[in-house]
Amino acid sequence: MIRIARLFALALLAAVPAAAQRSQTFQQGVDYRIEARLDEPSGVLHGRARLRYVNRSPDALDTIYVHQHLNAFRPNSAWARRELEYGERRFTDLGPDDHAYERFTAVTVDGTAARAVYPIAPDSTVAAIVLPRPLAPGGSLTLVMDWDARLSTLPRRQGRAGRHYDFAQWYPRIAVYERTGWAEHPLLPQGEFYGEFGRYDVTLDVAADQVVGSTGVAVEGNPGYQPVALGIVPAAGPAEALGFLAGAAAEGRKRVRMVADSVHHFAWSADPRYIHEYVSRTLVDDAGRTRPAPGIHALFLPEDTSWARQAAVRRTYDALTWLETMFGPYAWPQLTNVHRLEGGGTEFPMMVMNGSASEGLIVHEVTHQYLHGMLANNEWREGWMDEGFTSFMTSYYREMKGDTAVWRGTMTALERLERADSTQAIALPAEEFRSPAIFSAMTYTKPSAVFRMLREYVGEDTFKRILRTFFAEYRLRHVTGADFQEVAERVSRRDLDWFFDQWITRTDRLDYSVSQATSTRLPDGRWRTSVIVDRSGAAWMPVVLQVGGRTQTLDSRARRQTVNVTTADRPAEVVLDPEWVLIDYNRANNRAAVQ
Repeated sequence: MIRIARLFALALLAAVPAAAQRSQTFQQGVDYRIEARLDEPSGVLHGRARLRYVNRSPDALDTIYVHQHLNAFRPNSAWARRELEYGERRFTDLGPDDHAYERFTAVTVDGTAARAVYPIAPDSTVAAIVLPRPLAPGGSLTLVMDWDARLSTLPRRQGRAGRHYDFAQWYPRIAVYERTGWAEHPLLPQGEFYGEFGRYDVTLDVAADQVVGSTGVAVEGNPGYQPVALGIVPAAGPAEALGFLAGAAAEGRKRVRMVADSVHHFAWSADPRYIHEYVSRTLVDDAGRTRPAPGIHALFLPEDTSWARQAAVRRTYDALTWLETMFGPYAWPQLTNVHRLEGGGTEFPMMVMNGSASEGLIVHEVTHQYLHGMLANNEWREGWMDEGFTSFMTSYYREMKGDTAVWRGTMTALERLERADSTQAIALPAEEFRSPAIFSAMTYTKPSAVFRMLREYVGEDTFKRILRTFFAEYRLRHVTGADFQEVAERVSRRDLDWFFDQWITRTDRLDYSVSQATSTRLPDGRWRTSVIVDRSGAAWMPVVLQVGGRTQTLDSRARRQTVNVTTADRPAEVVLDPEWVLIDYNRANNRAAVQ
């Protein structure tokens, strides 16, 4: 009866418009206009942000929560205290000249002075601004915030060194208000970011020789490689003075205005030594028609030889072009790839900051333009939906390019984790994982294998339709794992509740083994091989059995089953899961010599 009810529910889902099934039925409106001046050599940034905030929720709001992420990179923050639990003192020991900070100097709401309070003090990454009066559903307010900020000399998701600046986090960022309330997470080493979609109109006052790469498109001024005449992008509208950058830029300085629409964050980097490379793109559709596509910028230093001669910009180009075939058209007018101080990489809308130009890193971070950039999940709550999904797509790309061994390392690592009992449920919020290593494995590695199992289970063509449908229905929206599951079930016409429950919310163990394999010669000269397959553990998946040159897929829910396979020649061995698709607890018992 439960099964019948489930199928009936799925039929109803298929008949309901997709928009009605979304877990998040509204998104708040946030438009930022920011003016900021970077002083050198102090590295201090002075800024003013005016935000128009529209309450599209059904709730009256008496408080607005704001993230000040830079305050994570200093002593006594929640981040620093969490690192101490792991025996690390990187930010705890930073001196006053080296740690980061972000401090309000003035806050007003609709012209009335307001005060920021810190509900999880001494951590100051989350600020609460009490409103003079509740903001009713459908209402709007104007929030003006003046602040000073400085990056840390220890690069971690931001940083400064000499005249190089990676402003990944730098301004007061409105927290997301959703159906369940405010998502006002403190910034911790485990977990990343979540923001409201909106328009960013940012004017930066910097030294005249600085080269700037950013989320937005330069519409006024010269970022250092592409002078822009006033009004060249009329849609951006006139620059509305905030009274902060009064008058013309001082001698030896310049102002660059950048605009980005429908993004949930704005990041930028600056270095006077940056070299700029650019490639334009033209796409051809199935009918042979061409259309201009977003261009690719790369900014790197003279010594970054691995980036040069269009190596980085071409890898970025190739990754984005492939992703458009998998999901759909990229939503924004450009993509910028900059070399940052820190190793690894971090994604932002329209921009990636990378520590190297390796193909794997570039593909991973560019994939985030889709998975978290345009399909914006809560990275604290469901990190697997962007990091795990992105890790899978990165390996998928390598498969497409002919890397036949791409999954072996992943599956070997997962088997070690399973056997060491170093796993937790993938669905846990980031801060609930026991260690950074387990967080990484359960957020990146294991989910990537889960997405691969899903692809093999529903079939590659169906999986591609799932990707395109998910993107078409949720582009530039907040998404959840439940949203993805609903699309996957609707497109594949399969009940996948068992799959997501088994692999995402539980830690069930899967272990298939070949207990016995014997061959008998038939009167016609062929060989019949009898294989006994056992299943231990609570998990199950369809499993491929290879006998000689023949393969067949077993339903495999039984604890023990006997399978007979006829082949022309006597097989030497039988193998379960020969392509290493399943997360198997003990792969050593997946093969056996034929007796």
